[in-house]
Amino acid sequence: MKRAPIPLAAFVVDPDGTILRWSRACEQVTGYTAEQVRGWTVERLLAFESPRHEALSILSRADTASLAKLARADGGTLPVRVTVSPEALDQAGGPTYSMVMLPVEPLPQHPAVIRELPIGDIIEDLPCVFYVIDESGCLVFWNHQLEEALQRTPEELRTTEVKYFYPEEVRDEIGQYLTAAFEQGESTHEADLVGKYGRRATYMFHCCRTHLAGKPCVFGTGLDISARKQVEHGLRVRERALYSSVNAIVITICEDGENLIEYVNPAFEQITGYTLAEIKGRDPRFMRVEGCDEHEHKRIHDAIKRKESVRSILRNARKNGEIFWNDLRIDPVTTVDGAVTHFVAVISDITEARHYERRLHHLAHHDPLTGLANRTLLLDRLKFAVDFSLRHRVLGALAFLDLDNFKHINDNFGHDAGDAVLREIAERLRVNMREDDLVARIGGDEFVLLIHDQPSVAHVTDLLERVRRSVGTPVLVGGREIVPGTSIGVSLFPNDGNTVDRVMRAADAAMYHAKALGKNNIQFYSAEMAQAMHQHLMLQASLSRAIRNDEMVLGFQPKVDLRSGKVIGAEALVRWQRPEHGLIQPDNFIPVAEETGLIVPLGEWVIQEACRTLRSLNAAGAKDFVISVNLSARQLRQRQFAKRLAATLARYQVPAGQLELEVTESQLMDNPADAKDALVQLKELGVHLSIDDFGTGYSSLSHLRKFPVDYIKIDRSFLTDLQADDHAVIPRAIIALGHSLKLQVVAEGVETQEQLAFLRDHDCDQMQGYYFSPAVPSDQLEDMIRCDTRLLA
Repeated sequence: MKRAPIPLAAFVVDPDGTILRWSRACEQVTGYTAEQVRGWTVERLLAFESPRHEALSILSRADTASLAKLARADGGTLPVRVTVSPEALDQAGGPTYSMVMLPVEPLPQHPAVIRELPIGDIIEDLPCVFYVIDESGCLVFWNHQLEEALQRTPEELRTTEVKYFYPEEVRDEIGQYLTAAFEQGESTHEADLVGKYGRRATYMFHCCRTHLAGKPCVFGTGLDISARKQVEHGLRVRERALYSSVNAIVITICEDGENLIEYVNPAFEQITGYTLAEIKGRDPRFMRVEGCDEHEHKRIHDAIKRKESVRSILRNARKNGEIFWNDLRIDPVTTVDGAVTHFVAVISDITEARHYERRLHHLAHHDPLTGLANRTLLLDRLKFAVDFSLRHRVLGALAFLDLDNFKHINDNFGHDAGDAVLREIAERLRVNMREDDLVARIGGDEFVLLIHDQPSVAHVTDLLERVRRSVGTPVLVGGREIVPGTSIGVSLFPNDGNTVDRVMRAADAAMYHAKALGKNNIQFYSAEMAQAMHQHLMLQASLSRAIRNDEMVLGFQPKVDLRSGKVIGAEALVRWQRPEHGLIQPDNFIPVAEETGLIVPLGEWVIQEACRTLRSLNAAGAKDFVISVNLSARQLRQRQFAKRLAATLARYQVPAGQLELEVTESQLMDNPADAKDALVQLKELGVHLSIDDFGTGYSSLSHLRKFPVDYIKIDRSFLTDLQADDHAVIPRAIIALGHSLKLQVVAEGVETQEQLAFLRDHDCDQMQGYYFSPAVPSDQLEDMIRCDTRLLA
C-alpha cells in the first residue's frame, strides 16, 4: 500500500528574507495567497524555536534543518521543519534562497523524553546507538550513545539531516538505505559515523519502518564494530601472508586425538605436489619416508603429544616420490582457556641448501683434484687414531708418500699430464687401502696414508711395498707412458709419537730420509733419523744466516687487470740465493722458517723491500701501483705488527693503500676472532687485504662476511681441466661469491689461453701467472710499467 505524499511547501526569498515567490502548496498550508505575502519578510510568518535559528541567520546555513512555527491565515500555527538551499541569481544578479517547509507533528524532541515511554530505560541502556528518523531524513528520537558517537548536542542532532553524520563519499548510498527501509520495511548496512570533532567509528546498522503519531518513520540500532573490523583486517592481512608465503604452511585440527590437515597454502602445493583437495582430512605423516629420521619423528610425536612447539630437520617425500629436506617448525594454537585446537607447521624446503652444504663440506675436507681427504680431514682422523691406539694398545701407521721427479713430469709432459698422473696415483692408493683407512693429498705431489689397527710392523711393510709397486706402474697419458715413483716415510704410533705433531714429524723425517737414500723406497722412522734431523737443523741455521747476510732476493709477479690488460700491481715472492746451492724456491725453506719463527724477520725484510720498490716506482710516476706481500700466521698474531708496519710505511714514505697483505684461509679460521681483530687494525691503517688460496681451506661464509678483506684469490689448483663441468663449477662459484660480497677476485697460476678466456667470460677481475709473466726483478718490473706492457686480448 502506497503512503500519501508528504505535504511540502516551498518559497523563494532574497538575502534580506523578503519573499519573492510563493508556491501553491504554501497557499494551501498557510491560507495566504501569493498576492497577500508579496513584500513580506520571513520573520512575519516563521517563529524559530532556537534564538540562533533566526530567519536571516539560517540563510547562511544551507542544507541545515531548523524547527519553527508557521503562522496561518486562520490565526493558528503549524509546527514545521524548514530547510534552506541556495538558488540561482535573480534578475538583478543577486542571490536567492529556496526555503522548504515540512509540517511535523509535535512529537517529543529530546532524548530525555524517551524515558517517558514504556521501554525508555531499555533504549537508554542499550549497548548500541538507537534512533528514529522521519521521512525528511532527520532524527526524531535517539539515545545518549548516539550523542557520544557524533559528539553533538541534542539541538544539533535535531536540526541536522542524518546523511551529514556520514562521510561525504557515502551520503548518497546512505539515502538509498533509508529509502529502502521506508519502501521495503527494513534495511541493513555498514558505515562510518563521523563525530563533530573527528571521532570516527564503523557501525553495523539495522533499521525497520514503523509509524509514530500516524507518521511513517524508521527506527533502528547501530552497533560499533570498529574493533571487529580491525580484527577482520588483521585476519585478511595474515591470510594474505599465509597465502603469499614462500614457505609451505600446514594447519591441522585436533580431533579425537588425531591431527588432520585443514589447510595448506600454495607454497605447500608447489613444494610437495599435493593439492589441498587431495590431502584435506589426512594426517600429515603420510609424507614421511619410512626408515629415515626416525629419531626426529619421535621428537615431533612426543612434542605434539605434550602440546608443545618443536623444530626439526628431516626428510619427506613429494607426490612424485622425490625425497626432499625440510626445516620444520610446529606450533600449537590455543584458545583463551588454554585448550589446543590446531597446530600450525611451517616447512622450508632446504634441499638445495643441504646439497650445497654437503658440497662445501666435501670441498673443505677433500682435495679438489683427486677427491682424496685434505690436510684438515687428515689431522682430524689422525688425532682419533692416535688416541685410539693409546687407549687400546694397538699399532697404527702414518705413511708420507712423495712422488719422485714429479717436477720433471710437469716440465716435460705439461701440467695437464701431471694432473692426470696425480689422479691415477690417487685411485691406485684408494684401491690398495682398506675402507677404514684414509688416503689424503696434502700438497702438490704429497700423499699420506693413515693405517689403523695393524697386527705387526711386518704387515705394515707388506702393505706399503704393495703400494709402492702399484704407484710405480706406468701411467698412460695421451698415448705416452709416464713412469712415476714414490719415496715413502713411515712412523708408527704410539711407538714413534703419542701426539699428532710428533707422528707427523716422524713420518716427514722418514720420507726425507727415503729421498736422501735414492728415492723410490720405504723408510721407517728410527734413531738413524737423527742424522737427517741434524741436517734439518743445519738448514735452519743456514736460513738464519741467509736472512742476516742478505742472501734473500725478491721477485715481483705482475698482476693484470683483466678488463684493460694493464699491469696494476705485483706479488712479492721471496727466493734464497744460497751460495753453495744456487737459487732455492720458497717451498724448500718457508716451512722451516715457519717452524722456527724465522718467518718473522724474513717477513719484515720482504715488507721493507716491497716498500723500497714502491718508493722507487712512485718516484718514476707509478703512484697507484700496488704490491702484495704474503703474511705469515706468526706475523698476523704479533701484537705490535700493525704499529711496526705503520712505521715502515712512514719511513719509506709509501701510502698504505699501495701495500696489500695476503693471508690464507687456514690462518683466518685457526682463531677467527683474533684474526678479525688483527685485520681490523691493518684495515684501519689503510692497507689492502686479501685471502690467498681461497677455497683450499674451510672457511665459514658467516665469518668471511665479517673479515674486512678487499680481495680473494682463486688457488691455481681450481683452474685445471676447466672443460669438465665439475672442475669449472668451483672457480665460477668463487667469482660469484666474491662479487656478491663486493670483493675483487684475483686468479693466480694462470698458464693457458683457455684459463684466461674462462676467467674473462666469468668476469674475474685480475690475474697473475706464467701466461703473462713470471716473477721479475724490481728493475724489470719498473721497465714493464714504464713501457705500459699489457696483456693482449
